Amino acid sequence: MAKQISERTNKLVNIFISLGAAVVIIGALAKIIHLSWADWALIVGLLTEATIFVIYAFLPPPPVDHGGGGGNLDATELVHALSSVQKTVQSVSDNLGMINSSTEGLKNLNNQFLSMSKTIEEMNNFYGSLKEMSTSMNATVNEAARTKEQMTQLADNLTQLNQVYSKMIHAMQGK
Repeated sequence: MAKQISERTNKLVNIFISLGAAVVIIGALAKIIHLSWADWALIVGLLTEATIFVIYAFLPPPPVDHGGGGGNLDATELVHALSSVQKTVQSVSDNLGMINSSTEGLKNLNNQFLSMSKTIEEMNNFYGSLKEMSTSMNATVNEAARTKEQMTQLADNLTQLNQVYSKMIHAMQGK
């Protein structure tokens, strides 16, 4: 009669199997979406799974029910079970394909956001330059108004000076 494994050992092995499978799945997802640590996660997960298979090689097989009724599978039930597994695998494959497509779409969206960010930054720089030019032009307008004012004063002064010279010339000519 074959030895049976204890319930505690069975529970520990099941926990180890579940954790190893979770790491493999997370590593596969990370690999699909091209994360930097994906290779390490896959390596750790697959090494864990390999260790699990080694452990199973040394564990005694589970007891087989030789009784009648529920333990027997006929070929039709087996075909249905395999068909169900095949459909599940196909569904997982389709879902992984959709995740990969979604990832590519997110990458494209991210690239568009980066491009928009650069454009906005360039526009902000342009508006800053435009503001500086506007400030400079306002200063130029003020200077032009001041220059015009001074030119008007100069013209008035020249007119007055010409009148004084004209009177002096008339006075010297004796008229």
